[in-house]
Amino acid sequence: MKRVLLTIIILSIADFVYSQTTYYWVGGTSPSTSITTGSNWNTVLDGSGSPRSSSTGATDILVFDGSNVGGATPATGAVTCLANGSITCAQMKFVNNATVSLIRGTSGTSTLTLNGDAGEDFAVDAGCTVSFTSTVGSIRMALAATCTGRVSGSIIMVTPLQARFDNTTAGTPNSFIFTNGSSLTTNITSASSSYAFGSSSQSSEKWVTFQAGSHLYYDGGFSPNGSGNFFSAIDMQPGSTWHHRATNPTTGAGNFFNQKSYGNVIVENNANLIALGPVYRIGNLTINTGSTFTTYTSGQTVILGQVVVNGTLTSDIASTNEIVLAGSSAQAISGAGTINIASLRVADNADVALGKDISVDKSITIHGKLNFNTNKITGNATFTGTGPSTPISGSGNLTSASYMITGVTGIAITNRGLRISGTGIAPNTSIVAFNAAGDTIYLSDPLVSGGSAVSLSVAGSGTTLQNNNANGYDPATGSVSTAGNKTYNDGINYIVNAATTWPFGVSTGSPATAVTAKFIEINAPVTVNRAFTVSDHLTVNGKIALRPLDVVHILAGGAINGTFNSSNYIATVSNSATGDISSLQYDGLASATTLPVGSLNNYLPVTLSPSSSSNFSVTAFEGITSNGAVNGTPLTPSEKQNVVNAVWNINRLTGSGTSGIQLGWNAALEGSTFATLPNTDIGIITNSGSSWAVPLGPGDNTANIAAANVSSFGSFGVGAIPQAQPFVFNPIPAKTYGDVDFNAGATSLNTAQPIIYSSDNLAVATIVAGNIHITGAGTANITASQASDGFYPAASASQPLTVAKANLTITADNKTKFEQQPNPVLTATYTGLVYGETPAVLLTQPNITTTATTGSIPGTYPITVTGATAANYNITMINGTLTIQPKQNQTITFPALATKTYGNADFATGATSTNNTIPITYVSSNPAVATITGNTIHITGAGTTTITASQAGNAGYFSAPDVARTLTVNKANLTIRVLDTVKTEGQLNPVFTIIYTGFVLGETAANLATPPTVSTTATTTSPAGYYTLTPGGAVTNNYNITYTPGRLTILPVTGTSQNHIHAFMSSKTSLTVRVYSTYPALADIVIYDMSGRPWVKKNVFLPEGFQNTEIDVTLIPSGIHIVTVRGSGVDLKQIIPIIK
Repeated sequence: MKRVLLTIIILSIADFVYSQTTYYWVGGTSPSTSITTGSNWNTVLDGSGSPRSSSTGATDILVFDGSNVGGATPATGAVTCLANGSITCAQMKFVNNATVSLIRGTSGTSTLTLNGDAGEDFAVDAGCTVSFTSTVGSIRMALAATCTGRVSGSIIMVTPLQARFDNTTAGTPNSFIFTNGSSLTTNITSASSSYAFGSSSQSSEKWVTFQAGSHLYYDGGFSPNGSGNFFSAIDMQPGSTWHHRATNPTTGAGNFFNQKSYGNVIVENNANLIALGPVYRIGNLTINTGSTFTTYTSGQTVILGQVVVNGTLTSDIASTNEIVLAGSSAQAISGAGTINIASLRVADNADVALGKDISVDKSITIHGKLNFNTNKITGNATFTGTGPSTPISGSGNLTSASYMITGVTGIAITNRGLRISGTGIAPNTSIVAFNAAGDTIYLSDPLVSGGSAVSLSVAGSGTTLQNNNANGYDPATGSVSTAGNKTYNDGINYIVNAATTWPFGVSTGSPATAVTAKFIEINAPVTVNRAFTVSDHLTVNGKIALRPLDVVHILAGGAINGTFNSSNYIATVSNSATGDISSLQYDGLASATTLPVGSLNNYLPVTLSPSSSSNFSVTAFEGITSNGAVNGTPLTPSEKQNVVNAVWNINRLTGSGTSGIQLGWNAALEGSTFATLPNTDIGIITNSGSSWAVPLGPGDNTANIAAANVSSFGSFGVGAIPQAQPFVFNPIPAKTYGDVDFNAGATSLNTAQPIIYSSDNLAVATIVAGNIHITGAGTANITASQASDGFYPAASASQPLTVAKANLTITADNKTKFEQQPNPVLTATYTGLVYGETPAVLLTQPNITTTATTGSIPGTYPITVTGATAANYNITMINGTLTIQPKQNQTITFPALATKTYGNADFATGATSTNNTIPITYVSSNPAVATITGNTIHITGAGTTTITASQAGNAGYFSAPDVARTLTVNKANLTIRVLDTVKTEGQLNPVFTIIYTGFVLGETAANLATPPTVSTTATTTSPAGYYTLTPGGAVTNNYNITYTPGRLTILPVTGTSQNHIHAFMSSKTSLTVRVYSTYPALADIVIYDMSGRPWVKKNVFLPEGFQNTEIDVTLIPSGIHIVTVRGSGVDLKQIIPIIK
């Protein structure tokens, strides 16, 4: 029984020792309430429980609950919590929209230690805000190595003192999470280094993770990354956003964009982001107006998302830093700002569209797709468009979800930008960077699995260049207008979307040899500057005009696609003087395929249907010759009457058997007789080398196609069966007044004498240059006559010509007027007049009338057209309508004006009216706040003004009632900060430097009505220590001023190389011991009397720099005493009188 009781007692004690108690803040909102005071905490939210017994309860959970921060006296709102001493607990949580500012009211450092326990050890719920804004002392959040944290709300660390979270160097990576919607705002400007999440000697690597949707606002001071080139306390994951709102220091403030990776980056608030090293990953990069991103001087800056530059993206003049675009989704470069960078590389997996001109100074290398649109790249850079490359083998070590491969062998640094593949590597992944040693590869996409010594393969797919530029790739004015040498390697694919004579790039100093590509897509009319060969596809959505001797070569397995028509085809241009002609070669053609060829002016398609796979060469030209050659003897005009005036040269280069051939043509190329013949009398004709044979079969004289099956190839045409009668004059098709001149179509075997036409009714038709010219509607007999040539007798024949009247429509134009106004002039629209005739040709002009008068009431009235007559037109007359409108009211809709801030851009008034025929005018009652030009409001100062919108009336409208709206322009926020300054004891105070953040519209301190001054308690005789520099006194009408004090550090005369002590009575009961330590150390402060008896001993931590320690001397008698400070490397002593 005793043993059982003992066990129960031991378990009860253990439960008591290790029990966890939750305490709620009940200390209210006053800044005088201390975090160390037990009565400010209670086990019950309403204060009815027990206070916290100790400020060092290692298992306690401390909760700030925004629903009640006052306990028994309920309170809500922002809490200013005094942390003048250190505390220890297990966990700390902020819930229910709690807003808490932790401050230290005295110099020194307060450490809030979290030992951790089950669950989240530091938690800030959504809607909660925790601020570290102390202006006197420093605050440290010390998390044990096993602690976890979650921030779904906001943390603000804006202080001129030290503030940080740390988790020891043994902490766990990714244990402190900023979730979607959370934020961190940091501007820590302490005299000695202080990083929001610790340095490499204080915290573990990447222990703080910013997840997608979280935001980090850098407002100045030390870097949230921490210190050193290889350490980063934070992990900015894809989808998170770094807001760079202040220009970062380049030395002494930690790692800024140096060998690190980020999610999205926004540079704003007129800041300059100065990268201190290569950047391995940025998601979307946005640079706002007035802001600048300056790349590092070497290495690379990798961007995987959209690039929006309304400010400046730049590199130093001597920089070799390379912007690498390697997004797995389509990327665009846009904005109204300036891009002037050292180098540019588009990775193999990337698809990049230029939305603006950019300038590049050193080099441009394209592995993937670059769409220039209408824009171009200028500068002094060289340009290289790469083709497909032979795979390179290597190996490396992979870690799942990582963006890098370590232990790499076999793959050189020169392979950056190429595509990499292997087990565990996501498809379409490219190499974006290497480390300095070349044994670590950085990737565009995360690895999907891990492994050691994994086999790797690296290759390039070949560049794709796309543009919509009329200058194409003209080296001086085209898409690539850089001054450096340009190299367009074999294997580049092209997409051309604008009419141009420079569709393809030509390497500097090289002849314009044929392009070899996987694909070429032409979507506009072009004249080529290089012949080309494609292996996959050629898209023809525009006329492609070749040069004589050019060959377009489609390799076996390739294809031609597009919408073929009279605007979209390949023009095989020729030179009739030299006989040179361009051609289309198509290999491996095994099924019915249309080859969209033609002359420069006409589409002449060929469709081939071979019985076996064959290679063909095809050309087409206008101007049929006797031998089918481009420089042969042209047929005579009479011979051309029976043929299509074109030749198709079709040659089979390899293959055998028969092939179907179908030829197509434009009706404009038909001879006058050919055009009248039935299908049975026309067909494909072949050339023997000196003459044309009879048609091989019937054609289609309506669809303008002819087909045949052949086994021999050469020159082909389309012609008619030779006529049997020596003189033939077929019936003339009916015509309509307005038709163009035409040949009547008589043919004769007598080629020595001309055929002469005459008309018996010149009012219907005359003869002009041998053609029938229509002069009016009616009938006429056309006679064709021919004299004898000595062999064929003279001949004459007549055919009637019937010319129908043209159709003419006369439509009365609809009119509108206001009541009591005279009728408008009544007019009509004529549709169908031909030969350039005008209404004056009518025999009788139309009479246009209406029943409405000046006094007619509002309504609709007919406008009637009658009486028009004409000799050559069938006239249809259509009535119109006159609408009389009553005089109308106008109503102005003027929405309330949004509140603006001084510095905002001009904006539209936003007012509209029910009548848009009379402009709305505006007046501002206070031009010192806003002026108005047209419909645009321009802000001139802070304050209020009344904007009045007015609209005058006229004959049809009454004046609109004025509408007034109040415009409130808030002051812009201006921060005035004193730059921290250092001097030595005994020196005069230096001139203090004031930093301004927030000026708008290009304003400076000169625009302040009264400039600020800086005050301090420090004088020439002040002892060594820290002194506050307080700015104030500035006067301005347009800015809300926030003052941020600086710090004056007065160094001892011994400088920073020796420790120093200065002790003084700060009150009757308190002695201040100020120690300057050259490095951090632990020490004991002891006060002795002159007999050597110790009265007080206090253990302190001495940071590097000054540290004030307050010692209670209430129990020490007045007299002369000795103060000593002894510790690791510290041994100081001072004799001081203690007088009460």
